[in-house]
Amino acid sequence: MWHVRRLKKNPGSFYMGRNRDAMAKIRKTSPLEKTPPVLPAIPALKGAAKPSAQEAERLFLEYYCLYRIATTLTEQMEVERTAHEVKKIVRDFFPAQQFCLALLEGKKPELAIHSHFGFTRQQADNARLALNAKNIFGVVMRRRRPVYVSNLKNETAAISYHPGRRHKQGAFLALPLMASSHHAIGVVSLYRNTPDSFSPREIEALKKIAAQTGHVIEKVLLYHETREQSITDELTGAFNRRYFNQRYEAEFMRASRYDRALSVIMLDIDHFKKFNDTNGHLLGDKVLKMVAHVLEESLRKADLLARYGGEEFVIVLPEINKEKGRKVAEKLRRAIERTTFPKGDTQPLGQITVSLGLASFPEDTEHGNTLLALADEALYQAKALGRNQVGIAGNGQASKARSNKAVAPAFATTP
Repeated sequence: MWHVRRLKKNPGSFYMGRNRDAMAKIRKTSPLEKTPPVLPAIPALKGAAKPSAQEAERLFLEYYCLYRIATTLTEQMEVERTAHEVKKIVRDFFPAQQFCLALLEGKKPELAIHSHFGFTRQQADNARLALNAKNIFGVVMRRRRPVYVSNLKNETAAISYHPGRRHKQGAFLALPLMASSHHAIGVVSLYRNTPDSFSPREIEALKKIAAQTGHVIEKVLLYHETREQSITDELTGAFNRRYFNQRYEAEFMRASRYDRALSVIMLDIDHFKKFNDTNGHLLGDKVLKMVAHVLEESLRKADLLARYGGEEFVIVLPEINKEKGRKVAEKLRRAIERTTFPKGDTQPLGQITVSLGLASFPEDTEHGNTLLALADEALYQAKALGRNQVGIAGNGQASKARSNKAVAPAFATTP
């Protein structure tokens, strides 16, 4: 393409004349030499004059930036990857003293910074940008269109622009990141310490980049939302049985290959059928949610919690041997016992309690399905001994001779 040849020959001639060396970075960072991007054809109207070389290069740069953002969809499908790419584009082609990309998170009226430069770590880490009438981000999100302050020195409104100290001069540009449903999901902003330093062409190019970024991030978020729905239990928010089977196989194979400990806990809510019959399924569902929440709060991020079926949960503890696994199981039992559940006093034990069964690799077995069966049998031994306790495989409660009793295979996806 003649665009590429010309850019390589004269990379400093693109339309942002103040940064004549930036385009040279394409020769180092662009995949053009090996895998040229599929770029839209430069429009040629009937009877219109052929665009000038400078105009063609400007269009090519815009297409190239949009292409770089779009490629993040085919790579890791992570918001941070897209945000990092936008930061690199701004640094390469739209030099500024400060930049940040912030997105809505949760239901709070605030933005969380995902990518930035020009701030101290203290200013940016865990920073939240409030959305209100005295904050330019709130104005941009509400209006759903860019706001450009050409000279902060002349700005009389008490508007906050960034974390840290307020700028007394310079130019500030904030652009909304729009989703396909025409609502804003975030803001990208740039600050330059020179007033009137954003040209109209730069602003137009950045508007296109912000629009592309919004569409890409929306798709990434939708992907993760859909994936989360497919692997989590709708009621409790814990992982579902299908995802557990996949993860358990991977965790057990890793433990076996690298000779690492692995423990499994089976957990069942005591007398839960009686609770449902007495108090109704709606209240029973609430108890299930509360139990899952208490368990999750009591476990490490590395641990795996899944709803195994009905009122039964399964927990995988990577790198935890039998002795430590016993302590974890007892910790979970006490956490549930100390929690106040609605109508818990209607239960035979006077409160909501759980019984647990523990089995560990390699102490109890070297086979994944057998490990699950041992934990399951230890659970039912704990229930047989009076409930609200921890059963331990191999402690005279769970028999290895019966370890092959019917348990759904963990190393096959549940249909």
